[in-house]
Amino acid sequence: MEPWMIVVILGAAAIVYALMLPKRQVDKSSSDKEKMVQEVEATLEQYMYDIERENEELVELIGQMKQETASRQLAQQEQLTEMRQRLLQLEQQNLQYEGRLSSVELGSQQAASVLLAQFQEGAAAQQPRVEQEVLMQAEADSVAQTLEPSIRERYPDLFELHAQGKSVDGIAKLIGMQRGEVQLILQLSKQEGSL
Repeated sequence: MEPWMIVVILGAAAIVYALMLPKRQVDKSSSDKEKMVQEVEATLEQYMYDIERENEELVELIGQMKQETASRQLAQQEQLTEMRQRLLQLEQQNLQYEGRLSSVELGSQQAASVLLAQFQEGAAAQQPRVEQEVLMQAEADSVAQTLEPSIRERYPDLFELHAQGKSVDGIAKLIGMQRGEVQLILQLSKQEGSL
């Protein structure tokens, strides 16, 4: 082989090697870019999946809230209807009671006027009789007082023992009476003395 051929072969090998080198680096950088693009795409796909899942959860939550709100509104409307019915019943009862009250008031006014008229007629007719009865009762009381002996006169031994300071039990034993009778007689004498 000749030297120039060796040089040509070496030059050709160097050129081929030089052409291959940038291609490898280009291949490396393009594969890195592809990997990065794939990673970004995978990240974006995961992000989109998470957003879609959250959106679905929100839609379900909103649907549940709508159902709960609708059921609450329905329950409140039923309560409102029931309250209105109760109010109407109470108003009807109130009207009935007012009617009864007015009829009772009217009846009581009429009865009172009738009673007042009867009383005035009867009072005018009975006034002399009442005065006469009061006078007769007063005379009967004074006569009864003069005829009936006083309690002290009927039970002199009891009052003598009481004046000596004997106890109620002691007086009851000495006279032969019950304790309650002795107390009653002493109380009656006090009342008779105050009259």
